[in-house]
Amino acid sequence: MKRRRVAIISSFSRLGQWRGIMRYGQQAGWICQRIDRETLSLLNTWNPDGVLYQIDEFDTPMLEYMRTCKLPMVGLRALPGSVATTPLVLTDLASFGHQIATHFIDRNYRRICYLGAMSDETANAGNTHFSGMRQLVDAHGIRLECFFPDQPATWKSLGLAYRRRSSNYWDRFWEMGPALIDHLTKDPDPVAVFVAYGEPAMQFMEMVDERKLAIPARIGMAMETEDALNGMVTKVPMTCLVPAYESQGFQAASLLGRMLAGKAVAPGHRTFVSECDVVLRESSNQIVTSDSLVSQMLEHLCKHAFDVSYGPEALARAYGCSLRMIQIRFRKALRRGVAEIIREQRTERAVDLIRKTSLPMKQIIKSCGFSCHHQLQRAVRMIHGTGPLALRKNHGKGSRADD
Repeated sequence: MKRRRVAIISSFSRLGQWRGIMRYGQQAGWICQRIDRETLSLLNTWNPDGVLYQIDEFDTPMLEYMRTCKLPMVGLRALPGSVATTPLVLTDLASFGHQIATHFIDRNYRRICYLGAMSDETANAGNTHFSGMRQLVDAHGIRLECFFPDQPATWKSLGLAYRRRSSNYWDRFWEMGPALIDHLTKDPDPVAVFVAYGEPAMQFMEMVDERKLAIPARIGMAMETEDALNGMVTKVPMTCLVPAYESQGFQAASLLGRMLAGKAVAPGHRTFVSECDVVLRESSNQIVTSDSLVSQMLEHLCKHAFDVSYGPEALARAYGCSLRMIQIRFRKALRRGVAEIIREQRTERAVDLIRKTSLPMKQIIKSCGFSCHHQLQRAVRMIHGTGPLALRKNHGKGSRADD
């Protein structure tokens, strides 16, 4: 049986996508060839049977090839409409935006800033971080601002002159960053910033640190990146959203495999891969408030929340205040009561241990401050819609759960 030849035409590549494609290609017996701008001429003699592509909208030579290509094709990024319409397997940016916005809202940020590229709107078939964030913030009455380095209006709104890019959308971010910080800090309320790309996020954190602005109390930060380790090289460890690029690559290759086998796939076919891992770190993983007393109480609460005997009354005794007064201050500053925040702290730690360890459930219950298995199960199910055992199974950990 003849082995299929598949060209992977890419302006840029992500290791996870490549691993997913290679995993499927090995199973299917493909011969794969990576093609970039410098090696595009290989296609004149190599003669592939199918194409997987991910092309920047400004990569003219590759776009010209795609315009005339008649081979079965599947994209990991949409082409401009004037070039071609093909089946796509895309990351679910709206789902990612929704998850990050949920995290920020849970940490009591009432202002959220998104920093990304407007070109994602077309490259991801209208499924964007912004649309996912907008849906959630509107429901909670949260203020959302968006800044797009590839749009003249963004530069104008910050009092800067826009010039066409020389190499990429972020080549003048060093100029935009300080002006953006000035804009965000005009309002005294804490603000959370989600950056769609890793390098600009790290640059922005350096700028924030140079201003000696508290992270995350003044400005909280999270970024989307291929490797969560990137969040460990910044002065304040950064929260990272890591898309399942390997799954995206495998699904794209699998779809192309169907087409090469003669099965019909509509040109308008879209698959959105919503799997991702959100790695919470110091840059955003703290409940914020402008009420200094509530902020102090939160520090005390976070230190003692995992003691099973700790509750709202213990917090009131520690500060010599009436429980009613504390509840009023908490609800005004955080929109929820003391008991709710204690439960959130315990549940968050428990979920982390369930997902990342094989500790017995009894040990997790004890270390997180729950009084019994039923209390843990109810708390986890309330947030994740499933119990602890199912959550652990879904994340592939060994089942010492009943030890």
